[in-house]
Amino acid sequence: MIPGQWPVSDADNRTTLLAHALSLTALHGPVPWPGGGNPLPDTLSGPREFLNSIVLDGIRTHHFAVTSESPPATTLISAVTEAVTAGDPAVTAALHDRLAECRALDVADDLVRELRELDLPAESLRTLARDLTEHGTRRDAVALGIVMLGVAGDARDRDLLLLLGGLEDLTLYCAVALANTQPDRDPALHELAQRVDGWGRIHVVERLKGTQDPAIKAWLLRGGFRNGVLNEYLAHLAATTGGLHDALLAPDVDAELLDGAADILVALACTDGPASSIRDYADALSVLGRFGELLADAPPTLTRISAARSLKRLLNEPPSEPDWPASDVSQLLDRYSALLEHPAWSDHVRSILASPGSDFTFNRALSCSEAVGVDAYPRAMARLRHLPAAPFVWSWVAARAPGPDIADLALLAGRLLPVDEIASGPRPDHPISGTTDDYILAIVLNRLGPDQLDAARPLIRIALRGRAVRLRRIGMRSVTTVFGENPPAEILGWVDASAAIEPDDELRRELSELLERARSTDAS
Repeated sequence: MIPGQWPVSDADNRTTLLAHALSLTALHGPVPWPGGGNPLPDTLSGPREFLNSIVLDGIRTHHFAVTSESPPATTLISAVTEAVTAGDPAVTAALHDRLAECRALDVADDLVRELRELDLPAESLRTLARDLTEHGTRRDAVALGIVMLGVAGDARDRDLLLLLGGLEDLTLYCAVALANTQPDRDPALHELAQRVDGWGRIHVVERLKGTQDPAIKAWLLRGGFRNGVLNEYLAHLAATTGGLHDALLAPDVDAELLDGAADILVALACTDGPASSIRDYADALSVLGRFGELLADAPPTLTRISAARSLKRLLNEPPSEPDWPASDVSQLLDRYSALLEHPAWSDHVRSILASPGSDFTFNRALSCSEAVGVDAYPRAMARLRHLPAAPFVWSWVAARAPGPDIADLALLAGRLLPVDEIASGPRPDHPISGTTDDYILAIVLNRLGPDQLDAARPLIRIALRGRAVRLRRIGMRSVTTVFGENPPAEILGWVDASAAIEPDDELRRELSELLERARSTDAS
């Protein structure tokens, strides 16, 4: 950085994160921003990271630590002390650059502890924290400025923390700072939670656990638990802190609460998920009973039908712990089975399958169809002919197609998919897993076997020439799945041609091994 120019920009003339947040606010308002506010101004161009920092921090805080090379906080505290004492822009700039080389999550807790043990002037520390937070251009430096603000800040910093908290790279740090500095802690966190919807939502809502604010509890039950990662992370908190049991016993349960309860219970029913589940919910049986009563008197929606389907599946195989009384489980199972057999529910699903609705709505109706006794196969095939770029529908149909229909499905894929594009040869810049078209072709290939020799030939040839390495690997495996260990010479010629131009070392070796096995079998 150039002395005297701080806090304007760094030597790379990057935009401050605060300016970025202000720009997003002008474009979108205080709502969840696209991509959680990414890309941030300090994002380097080039190949995308496998896990961006938002996801990585979420995983680290909820599952396991990732090895870090950040220096310990004790090596940073002298630089922080110097910057507080000096009040010099050049010293602050040097501290910014040093903090930018850290991984904020690694040092944040230790930095807070070190700062609280020091007798630094609170207002001077707050001024330094504001300088780093307002004028920083690197995410970890700004995050650690927010950490310091959580130690020395106060009610004056509320708006700044709410604004920067909309950037999901910074949400966790802003949530902690708000919780530590604001007299209206829970309302402040509630406001921030509504500005984010991914890992940021999870981080903030977890800090609302145990709130007694009636408005926040109502919000938790009606959608505050929903996030762009997995509802399972927040469903148990919503059910307990939000008071789902008591809310459903109220004389008037509104549609928004009923649908919120539906999604909460579906998430809790995932007993092998990443968070507390219905096994950990003391009111589970009572809530399941009351929810079933409410469904019986409510008009059908896909949300409610889908929930009843998931809960029936749960009751068919109830968790071993806790040990629910068999009579209670049997009674609940009968209730949900009767709901799914109601003619109005099957009529609702049929009406959606027959209408040209969105892909999401059609797919959800398709997933509910069997539970309510609707034969959706003809509608699904019609949908494919009209809108072939529908991977969920292809997967659904492929899983249910009778043996004689598999060959027809393969021929349909060959007609409807842009096969020339798919078979345009290996492209290093193409996504490893491919695009939607590559994925659809892979779905169909995975259903083909020796009974579909003629239908399989053209699709295998397309796959072996595919753009995506995953599709080419599936094409290779389909050779032996369909034709056995001694494929025809024509097929082996395709494999040989594919191996000759294959850029992936591992797949090229596997293709060569396939050829060697086939030739060895033929020679014997």
